[in-house]
Amino acid sequence: MNNHQALPPRPQRGDVIDYGPAALAPYVEPEADDDFDAGISIMDIFGVLWARKWWVLLAGLIGLLAALAYSLSQTPMYRATAVIELNPPTVPILSNGGEASEGMVVPTTDFQFQETQIGILRSRALAERVVQDLDLTSKAAAKKARADQAASLASLASSVAEGLTVRPSPESRLVELSYEAADPREAALLANSFATSFVQLTLDRKYEATTAARKFLEERIKTVREDINDSERELVAYAKANGIVMLAGAEDEDGAGTSTLTGDSLGALNAALATAQQKRITAEQRFRQSGALTEGSSNAATLRGERAQLEAEYREKSTYLQDSFPEMARLKSRIGELDRQIRNENARATGSLGAEYRAALAEEQALRARVAQLSGSALSEREDAIQYNILKRELDTSRSLYDALLERYNEVGVVEGIGTAQAALVDKAEVPQLPFSPPTLRNAVLGVLLGLLLGGGIAVLFDRVTNTVKTRDDVREKLGIPALGVVPISEKGADFLDQARDKKSRLYDAYATLRSSLEFSSGAGFPGVLLVTSARPGEGKSSTSYSLGVQLADVGLKVLLIDGDMRKPSFFVAEEGACGLSSLLTSHATVDECIVGTTSPNLFLMPSGPIPPNPANIILPSRLKEILDELRGHFDAIILDAPPVGAFADAGLLGTCCDGVLFTVECGKTRTAVAQAALYQLRIARLNVVGAVLTKASGKTIDYGYGYGYSYYYNSGGRGADTSISVAVLAGDQQSEGQ
Repeated sequence: MNNHQALPPRPQRGDVIDYGPAALAPYVEPEADDDFDAGISIMDIFGVLWARKWWVLLAGLIGLLAALAYSLSQTPMYRATAVIELNPPTVPILSNGGEASEGMVVPTTDFQFQETQIGILRSRALAERVVQDLDLTSKAAAKKARADQAASLASLASSVAEGLTVRPSPESRLVELSYEAADPREAALLANSFATSFVQLTLDRKYEATTAARKFLEERIKTVREDINDSERELVAYAKANGIVMLAGAEDEDGAGTSTLTGDSLGALNAALATAQQKRITAEQRFRQSGALTEGSSNAATLRGERAQLEAEYREKSTYLQDSFPEMARLKSRIGELDRQIRNENARATGSLGAEYRAALAEEQALRARVAQLSGSALSEREDAIQYNILKRELDTSRSLYDALLERYNEVGVVEGIGTAQAALVDKAEVPQLPFSPPTLRNAVLGVLLGLLLGGGIAVLFDRVTNTVKTRDDVREKLGIPALGVVPISEKGADFLDQARDKKSRLYDAYATLRSSLEFSSGAGFPGVLLVTSARPGEGKSSTSYSLGVQLADVGLKVLLIDGDMRKPSFFVAEEGACGLSSLLTSHATVDECIVGTTSPNLFLMPSGPIPPNPANIILPSRLKEILDELRGHFDAIILDAPPVGAFADAGLLGTCCDGVLFTVECGKTRTAVAQAALYQLRIARLNVVGAVLTKASGKTIDYGYGYGYSYYYNSGGRGADTSISVAVLAGDQQSEGQ
């Protein structure tokens, strides 16, 4: 078995001691692990739904039947709707005189009016009024005649109000009153009853307000009338006691509206005195100017006019006649006679003016004496009239108040209250022909939709839960390849490397079983070159590669572990730019330069080497075959840790030169479709897939056939003596919980 040639020692390379993401820094930038099955795409969902279409259709049918059953089990409900109009109170527009102009009224801008009326529509008082109007109390008592007590008004009102729905119409004063009941006639009756009762309620409230106002005005008018009577009696008694005689129809100086007899007489005498005084002054002036006055008399004026004519004639004739001429003598005699008559007329007029002056003076003096007498009496009476005027003003105020109250009393009436009703019935509710509830069609549609959604969700969930590889039977039945082993998940908090090397651990025993299965997978024993790969990252392929290397080394075989993942290496060395597989594929480096020893005497490692731009481009099967053929002469077994198959061609290219392929599957996490797709790619490449191993399996999945499982072993808490290791596994690929 150990007929291989010994490799030259490489002390300068030493042991590889570092591992973890930070150790990748010399080769590649750290990046997150790819996860080809992290989510589910829309196409995957459609694929699952199509595969389980009968489930989805059955769920939709069940939803339809359930909706129909629910709809048929419900009591049909009918809805009747009445429409009323709300009329807000109006305010009259006053004219300049203070009286309302005919027809000039505007609605108030109280925005709370509609909400107030809607609140009244929903009130208990209106519901009780409807119960009373329809006499529902008596009907309920008749139906429940055998009961101990009749239904109360409050309980009936509450039950009746539950079926009412009030919906105001936006941008209008219309309000819809809808009533829902099992009986269509009852729904229409109650809807109309609520509408009519509300309209009547508004009228009753207006009538009550008007009645209260009239009653208040009647009481107030009665009180003011009694005050007027008392004031009149007090005024007359005071005037009689003080001898005040008031004259109606005239105003005194202070505008009291009446004047006394003395005051009125004094005013008349003052006017007469003023007239007499003016007459006396005029007569006196004419008398003192008697000369001018006589010349101004009418007779004297006539005589002077006649004398002027004769004088003119005389002068005209004196130009051609002598004074002795008879005609001239006659004219001269006539002029002398007129002079005499003028003198007589002037003397008579002067005597008349004197008499007129003396008479005017006497009249003035008499009137002045009478005025002086009445002035004293008026002043005394004025003092007595002060209290009289006070009493009279109080009487006038009471009369004005009485007139205003009487006018308002005549304006307030029942007719005015009815004419300004705040609500009016627009449309009566009609008996509905079809029920509005339950909405059978809508329920059926919703039932189908919910059923389809539920069926689709169950199908997707079932596919996500069940369409994974969990057991050996799943490997055989779903993937069509042998199940070579089941590797349990490592204990939480335990170090995977320690468990993989501890010969008393469950993990070590599971990999020992896998090694034995691989040896029996073919007649030639363990494959000379074994490719270990998986469908997606993190399924334990690197852990399996390392553990198999440890197993083979422990049985005395010389094993080479090749890190073939040149994209994200799982094994690495401490030196930067270390030689590896990529160096052999792209340069003339020798294999002994690219192999490092480990702490295990029979286990050696070939790192992946520097990260190339595209690993698939440097993997040439002819060159790879040369490398592997050379290595076969030095090692009993070669394990090649390849990248995942899912998105790269590296595994297919590397497997063309290998004797067998071990396919790792994460238990319960790897979906069947993903694993089948990866195996399909391997078969296209005509690779020899010897079998699969389930990794990270729970205790229920593992069945060794002993009946008592791992409990057979004694305490396996001991660790290997040598805890240092020269080969490590990436944290994302370790088979431990939480990693």
